Amino acid sequence: MTHQQNTLLKLQTDLSKFGLNPTEWTLEKVQNVTYLIRNKIDKSFALYGKLELKKNAPTWKTIDLVAL
Repeated sequence: MTHQQNTLLKLQTDLSKFGLNPTEWTLEKVQNVTYLIRNKIDKSFALYGKLELKKNAPTWKTIDLVAL
């Protein structure tokens, strides 16, 4: 597994810290520290996540609703 794949897996798993089921969401990188988090079933349900680095590991700083 590549470093980028490991990072995406960690970010996907960490969605549970925000009350989201990681298996129900996809991540799409928008910019260096921003991701579009889209529901797999309802593509119109989307969130916008910003990252921060803690100990050189990316973690979610904020997750905001984009669209329902």
